[in-house]
Amino acid sequence: MFVNPFVSIGPVLMFAAVASMLVPWPGRAGRIAIAVCGGLVAFVPAFGTTPGEFLLGIMGPVSAATIIFIAVFLYALVTRQHEWLFPSRPFRICVLVIGLVFYPLTIGLTTFDPYDLGYRGLALPALMLILLVVGWIARVADIACWVGLAALLFLLDAYGSRNLWDYLIFPVDVVFAVLDMIIIALWRRRDARVEHAT
Repeated sequence: MFVNPFVSIGPVLMFAAVASMLVPWPGRAGRIAIAVCGGLVAFVPAFGTTPGEFLLGIMGPVSAATIIFIAVFLYALVTRQHEWLFPSRPFRICVLVIGLVFYPLTIGLTTFDPYDLGYRGLALPALMLILLVVGWIARVADIACWVGLAALLFLLDAYGSRNLWDYLIFPVDVVFAVLDMIIIALWRRRDARVEHAT
């Protein structure tokens, strides 16, 4: 069983999303029940551990951005509002830009390590403020939810880390952002071909 309930958020959402994809159901109540049952799989004991703890051991606690990605996807599956399968374009671009700048620097490509900024100083809070401004200008709510959730998890010391980066972004978020953009581009190309054919 999870010692820290906050770290279970990621595995629970992931299992709920997978269950919702694998077990389609015509009614919304049934889809909600499938998602709940899928999330509960994270707590089922098996071979001395649980699926959620196993996933957590591989990935570690997920960031606020990961939670937004999965929560939006899960919401779209449950409500069948497939136009909301992905977070907004400004959200995806912000995640992608931060990830492409942040992660290469943390692996020693330069003498500057931005990860250290998560422990102290105003640089990272300033970045979060800039993100809020971007979200306000773009008129999208998911960026504000991302920043607010990251700040809340940090203030609660949800993951036992005092580095703000650990709550803001996670390596898999960059992959999610790229995949989302590729899928959306393919959908638009398909729709354009259909429209051109008709």
